[in-house]
Amino acid sequence: MQLNHLEVCDFRNVTLADIDLSPGINLLVGENGAGKTAILEAVFLLARGRSFRTTHSKQLIRHNASELIVRGEVECAQLVHRLARAKSRSGETRARIDGEAALKQSRFAELIPLQTLLPGIADLVLDGPSIRREFVDWGLFHVEHQYLDLTRRYRKALAQRAAWLRSASGLSFDQDPWARDIAKNGVKINMRRRRFVDSLNERIHDVIEALGAQFEVRLAYQGANIAVDETALAAQMADSYERDCRQGITHSGPHRNDIDILVTGARARNVVSRGQAKLIASAIALAYCVELRHRSDILPILLLDDFGAELDGVHRERFFQELERIGCQVIATTTDEPKHLVGHDLAPLARVFHVAHGTISRYS
Repeated sequence: MQLNHLEVCDFRNVTLADIDLSPGINLLVGENGAGKTAILEAVFLLARGRSFRTTHSKQLIRHNASELIVRGEVECAQLVHRLARAKSRSGETRARIDGEAALKQSRFAELIPLQTLLPGIADLVLDGPSIRREFVDWGLFHVEHQYLDLTRRYRKALAQRAAWLRSASGLSFDQDPWARDIAKNGVKINMRRRRFVDSLNERIHDVIEALGAQFEVRLAYQGANIAVDETALAAQMADSYERDCRQGITHSGPHRNDIDILVTGARARNVVSRGQAKLIASAIALAYCVELRHRSDILPILLLDDFGAELDGVHRERFFQELERIGCQVIATTTDEPKHLVGHDLAPLARVFHVAHGTISRYS
């Protein structure tokens, strides 16, 4: 799976970018504010239909332009697909795959599996559980495409139950119209998450060793409400029913669980430095790439924004060596010379683009 060609029109400060990408490492080099991150953001929007920086689409459209357009040519299983998205100031959104209107937006994410490592990658280790749940859920989507529909049904039932709980005064748990669906789908999510996290855990040791870290890392799907049996989850919901009614939310289920990241048996966020957290987050991303290739024979495209600021030189070079060994396509931004980001050995193999004032050109 790789993105062969990218065209970006009127996206932030980029008037027009039209570039052929390498299946290996691609580097966007330029000063801060030149438009490097906008290119990554455009790739993300093509895959996911949204930005990783803002929820307001109008902020993405270049000043004085009426709409933005992003087009990509993706090679998947020896087939080439042409993808396009447009967003206008009036709020209109258009999405096409191979010239036809895309009826399922998830098809874009299937064709462009992404892994993003943005400034603040340590948050995967140090922040709250929602970022780790999202990481695992996107990983599962790329190996089980129906998983996205499962999580959507679960979230929809949670929202419907929340509305019902606010008016459920005097009603018993047995009268709850949403509990059964939440328990049934919640258990399915728990089981899939646990298997996926267990698989990542089997791979993390080798990745940590390859990066030269001097500590052991273990991953575990944990939480007070882990249930892999529908009856057990329903019982947990029954126990918390009165509290659910008072607060209008569901306290039991996979939306409350976490992925524990443990270093020598202790939760990483309690014992590691921010630098170590960055290294662990990078290792988890690599383990995800290896697992995705093993489970589905595809590799994600990695978007790395200002990655040179995240790891020290030795670990950064080892990280890129692992990406090269695994075979991932990489699109990375940097203000430094290529050799300072990927190392002297890989720099000659990278395809380098110079970005300045929203224009992009190949390094000669």
